Amino acid sequence: MTIEARGNTNLGRLCLNAFRWMDTLFEARMQLRGWHQIPCSSSLVLPHLHKKGVRPADIAKSSSVTRQAVHHVLQDLLELGLVEMQTDPTDRRSKLVVISPRGIEFDAAVRDVSKEIEQELAQRIGDRAVSTLRTSLEAEWGDPYEKTTYD
Repeated sequence: MTIEARGNTNLGRLCLNAFRWMDTLFEARMQLRGWHQIPCSSSLVLPHLHKKGVRPADIAKSSSVTRQAVHHVLQDLLELGLVEMQTDPTDRRSKLVVISPRGIEFDAAVRDVSKEIEQELAQRIGDRAVSTLRTSLEAEWGDPYEKTTYD
């Protein structure tokens, strides 16, 4: 990419490029640890699991996706042995999604690899740049559909 092209890149494209860099590195590092063919869509469900279990409808609500999307992802995760379905003890008609022992191992690998990648990024662009990036991304950006006024 030329200097002129770099200067004309919008923030959305830069965020997408950064995501792709991190995602590519993440997948490669996970594969080195023996985790192959884990669908990217698993990130819709796995971060929302609790030790006591959670209903699929609650996962859909907290991840802002449809119940159908959650059920589709759950099928993949069940086949991979990362989650289990259990009857909800408070309502026998409902099911709870519970992380399996294999899922706990996967989650530990995700945390370790994520930490490694953040450390590697800090070595490449500096601790301060990573800290500023993290602070900016953790900020409350508000509802994207909410109309704002510009002065």
